[in-house]
Amino acid sequence: MLRKIKHLERVLRCKSTFVIISFVFFVLLAIYGFVKKEPAFRYNNNTEFINSLNKCIDHINRSLPYHQQIPTKLIQTQAALESNYGRSRFAIEGNNLMGIYQFKNLHTGMTPAKNPNASFRVAKFNSKCGSVRYYVELLNTKDYYLAFRNERRYQMENNVNDVYRYFNKFGKYSTNPEYPFLLTRTQKELVLLGF
Repeated sequence: MLRKIKHLERVLRCKSTFVIISFVFFVLLAIYGFVKKEPAFRYNNNTEFINSLNKCIDHINRSLPYHQQIPTKLIQTQAALESNYGRSRFAIEGNNLMGIYQFKNLHTGMTPAKNPNASFRVAKFNSKCGSVRYYVELLNTKDYYLAFRNERRYQMENNVNDVYRYFNKFGKYSTNPEYPFLLTRTQKELVLLGF
């Protein structure tokens, strides 16, 4: 009987060790999945720009619940418009693909070329993917974008996938009253590119 008890204790110790090792392995795997290095952003033309952007979007979405994800077509459209497919000065020098302004810590931003005395700067980011991540955070948290979030919820609940419905929700994103029209035009360009 004593022999059986000792054998059972050894078996349980082995199983406990296996469970602990398995747990640590899966925790490390989960952590690696969330901190995995963002994808490289390389492009020489509009198609390569969107393909690099899509890798960035996929990377960001891995760490977000579905209901907080921003529609890919919307990000593509705004990034293409705001950065001229990654060719703008702000995209090249400041990694800013989304035309994001900053109103605090002005010494860290970029001065608009046509308005050097502006009360804002265009934000600089460590990476292009970092600017997209910040944009996703803005849309998910700021009151300005409540109409967007309501539209996203409506589309998710009703199985609708219409990027054009979002464009009129972005009047506060730009000071240009033609912004919804510009988004529509850019989305049509993307369709012609196959996106």
